[in-house]
Amino acid sequence: MTGTSYRRAVRSARRSRAVARLSVGLAFLVGLLAVRTAEAQNGALYLLMPFGGKSAALGDAVSADTTLGTEAMWWNPAALARLPKKEIAVHHGQSIIVENSDMVAYAVPSRVLGTVAVSALVVNYGDQEATDPFGNPSGTITNRNYQLAVSYATSVGPRFSAGLTYKVVMLRFQSVGACGDCPSISGNTSALDLGAQYRLGTTMPVSIGASIRNLGPALQVRDAAQADPLPRVIQVGAQAQVPWAALNAADATLEVSADVQSAAAFGGAAGGIGATLGYRKQLFLRAGYKFQPDQGGGPSFGVGFERGALGVDFGRRFDGFSGQASTPPTFVSLRARF
Repeated sequence: MTGTSYRRAVRSARRSRAVARLSVGLAFLVGLLAVRTAEAQNGALYLLMPFGGKSAALGDAVSADTTLGTEAMWWNPAALARLPKKEIAVHHGQSIIVENSDMVAYAVPSRVLGTVAVSALVVNYGDQEATDPFGNPSGTITNRNYQLAVSYATSVGPRFSAGLTYKVVMLRFQSVGACGDCPSISGNTSALDLGAQYRLGTTMPVSIGASIRNLGPALQVRDAAQADPLPRVIQVGAQAQVPWAALNAADATLEVSADVQSAAAFGGAAGGIGATLGYRKQLFLRAGYKFQPDQGGGPSFGVGFERGALGVDFGRRFDGFSGQASTPPTFVSLRARF
C-alpha cells in the first residue's frame, strides 16, 4: 500500500468512526427524549399539523428527503444543506386543526457557509362572532398563532448533513370591536429543531434522516396558572430510489420512503409511508399513508410539477377526521429557485 493510499484509508476509517459515534449519540438522545414524551404536551398543537404540498402527499414520510427545499424548515432542517439554488416559497394549508395556515420562506445556500433560511407563518383558527347578553352582535373574537423561524444547515463531506431551526411561537386570542367582556389571551415561547441526514454508500441510492422538533420552554399564556409543554416530536426515516431498468429507459424514477414518529400527542407513536413516481424530473405523482390509530390516520395523494425555476406541489389527505370537514385537508406549495 502506498503512502497516499494509506492516508486515504486512515481518513476513511476516521470518517466512519465519526459517523458511528454520531449515530450512537443521536440514538441515545432519541431514546432519552422518547421517555420524556410520556409527559402531557398540549401547547401550540398546530406544530403537529401536516405541512407542505409534497410532505402531506407522502404521509409525512420525509425526514430522509434531501430535496424538500424550504419545507425542510418544518420537518428536518438538515435537508436545507443540499438546496442547489436560492428559493423563495409560499406554503398554504387547510386542515382539521386550523382553518388556514400560510408560510412565506426564503433560503440562501452557499457551498462554503451552508444554507440559511428564514420564514414567517400565520396560523388562522377562524373568527367567531361575539354577542351581548341580549344576543346582539358585539364584536369579533380572533384566534391566531404566529411563528418566526430561522434555519441553518451544512453538509459534512458528500454524505452527511446537519441542521437546526430556531423559532419563536406566539399565541394571540383577542376580541375586536365592542366586546368588552371577551378575554384577550396571549402567550410566547421559543423552540429548537435539530436534524441530520446521511446518504449510504450503496449501489441503490438510500438516505436516512432523523429530527427532534419543538425543544424549548413550555408555552406560558398570560395570566394562566399553568404553562403547557410544547408537543415534542421525534421522527426517523429512510428513503430509497428503486433501481428499475424499465424506469430508467422511460426517463422515470420511483422513490419510496418510510418514517416513524414518537410524540405524546400521537398516543405515543405514529408512522407514514410514501412513494413518488417522477417523469423527466418535471412531473411527479405521489401517494402515501399515515399510520396514526388514535388520531385518524389515512391515505394521501398529490402531484408536483417543475419547469425551469418554478415549481408547484399539491397534496390532499383523506384521514379519519376528513369526514368532519367540508373539504379534505389540502396543502399547496409554490416556489421559485434562482
